[in-house]
Amino acid sequence: MRAVDRVRPRHLGLAIGVLGRGRAATVGVGQTELGGRRVDEDTSFEIGSVTKVFTALLLADAAVRGEVTLDQRLDTLFPDAANQPDGPPIALVDLAMHTSGLPRLPPGLRRQALQNRHDPYATFTPDDLAQALARSPKRPAGRAVRYSNYGAGVLGVAISRALGRPYDQLVADRITGPLDMSRTAPRRPEDGHNIAQGHSRGRRPVSDWHFQALAGAGALRSTAADLLVLLAAHLHPEASPLGNAIALCTQPRCQVRGALRVALGWHVLDRRGRAPVWWHNGGTGGFVSFVGFVPSSLVAVALLANTARSVDRLGMRLLHDLEGAH
Repeated sequence: MRAVDRVRPRHLGLAIGVLGRGRAATVGVGQTELGGRRVDEDTSFEIGSVTKVFTALLLADAAVRGEVTLDQRLDTLFPDAANQPDGPPIALVDLAMHTSGLPRLPPGLRRQALQNRHDPYATFTPDDLAQALARSPKRPAGRAVRYSNYGAGVLGVAISRALGRPYDQLVADRITGPLDMSRTAPRRPEDGHNIAQGHSRGRRPVSDWHFQALAGAGALRSTAADLLVLLAAHLHPEASPLGNAIALCTQPRCQVRGALRVALGWHVLDRRGRAPVWWHNGGTGGFVSFVGFVPSSLVAVALLANTARSVDRLGMRLLHDLEGAH
């Protein structure tokens, strides 16, 4: 993979998964840490905001089951949640599409993050979230896309409240269990081995990130092999136990700007002369991630790195190459 060779010097370790021509392939490049084991398809990485894809899928699955509705008001689950007086109330679908009007981060988190830069979400509790939601959002819901970790975190808690189970249990019961994704969870694998250490842009080891109230925004860890299973389900939803929920998630719903639209948990990039790409990326203090797929070409890519340097261009390039080889 020539595109991988170009980016390799910038990352200590990369796990790459591709789907094309009905086949899956994975490759590990580099090390889990300096002097550590070689990265492979089962190496565990923090996936950051790719977690939002899972959170939106939980919402879609609950809607398919009739447990919630996409347009259900947030204040039915958070009675103290303030709504913008000059606009419509926040609905669950707004949280999944980033049209809630909520800012990128909740009130109070920035101060905590400045005091705990190495693990900025770790001390933001459910009580902090409740206090933040009691303040009115600055913009009306449903009118414009404004990317919000806050909103995605609120969605995770809202689904948990609606279904009466913790977020991590719902991910296991509704997504990773049915899809047999055994190494995807919001914590380090219990076996304690084959775990990537996160590194800064300068390849210095950094702390893992931990989430409390905002788990739905970025708490999950996963592997290249597991993410390929998720992507395969999106390429062939008719063969997946989550097919109806996936179909709901992948429907583009709102224009962001130019060629970019949003679906539930996914960005959709319209390309001149080519079919659209569904994609999401993620990043924490020491990790970056990218997942993307092209339904019309039945190709997909998952990238995980343990150095805080973007792999988005590599992901798009690999999708382009796979389409050319299709």
